[in-house]
Amino acid sequence: MSEKTVVVVDQFTKHVGTVQRRGWYPIGSNPTIETATSWESVTVLGAVTDDGDSFYCWTEENLTRFHGIRLLEALKHKFGEELVVFLDRAGYFYARDLWEHVSGERETETVGDSSVSCVRGDDLEVWYFPSKLPELNAVEGCWDQLQEWFKYRLMPDLSTLKDYILRGLSAITEPNIWTYLTGKDSN
Repeated sequence: MSEKTVVVVDQFTKHVGTVQRRGWYPIGSNPTIETATSWESVTVLGAVTDDGDSFYCWTEENLTRFHGIRLLEALKHKFGEELVVFLDRAGYFYARDLWEHVSGERETETVGDSSVSCVRGDDLEVWYFPSKLPELNAVEGCWDQLQEWFKYRLMPDLSTLKDYILRGLSAITEPNIWTYLTGKDSN
């Protein structure tokens, strides 16, 4: 049996808008700072492998189960057919259509409370992180870096936001996923 590549996946949404921050203003002035956030946004899907490779893609659309399926296909194309993918329980990942795509059937492995924990296919396994434990997902560390990179940057429109996302993604240093998954350094 060949060794499988382990991949963790997460999503990050950034809206067009301003960032509210403190500042110095002349005494007696009444500054007005626009802090509205637009409905326009970009959602980035990010993946990091156990070898430190990464894959990022984004969309302006609201994510659906079909985006989840397309992402799995893109990961297989990028990292090879033999994958173990860790996903959170967002509705677009935690869907029967995605399970059927992976395993070829709608049946899945469940845990005691009947929630799905794993879906296995011939070359692809999908495991789900427990609910409300984002600290297990290494891609959260990527989003922390991206959020810090975006700090104090104005995104006045969608094209600027897309340009900044490209620049911000290139500044990310991918973390060791095993540190997140096991809670200890694997070196």
